[in-house]
Amino acid sequence: MQGGNDDEGLVTGINVTPLVDITLVLLIIFMVTATFVSEQGLQVSLPKVATQENAPTPAITVALGAHGELKIMKKDTDLAGLRKQMAIEVAANPAVKVLLKAQKDLPYEKVAEALDAIKAAGVQKVALAMDRK
Repeated sequence: MQGGNDDEGLVTGINVTPLVDITLVLLIIFMVTATFVSEQGLQVSLPKVATQENAPTPAITVALGAHGELKIMKKDTDLAGLRKQMAIEVAANPAVKVLLKAQKDLPYEKVAEALDAIKAAGVQKVALAMDRK
């Protein structure tokens, strides 16, 4: 007969292995789905072309709206701000790549001004975003 010692088979610790497994699976799911989030922040209707080249990755996204509004990675700016921000990006990374998304019926002059501001800041690689026909 044993008296008063009922706790021999009782587990007193928490097994954290399943918790770590679930956390890692959730982290992987979050990382995969986060890549599908659009970076432009400004809805633009892109021109359609027969052939399409893949955009440089990773790239800084510059969106040019229907009324000439500019956004850099979802942040509002103007041409002077664009030039200044691109100069900062070039100083940090001389091989920086920029993807310009412009409204398809925007006057050519507005697109040229944005390209000029980007190139004046020292960016060497600029791509224009387009949709496939």
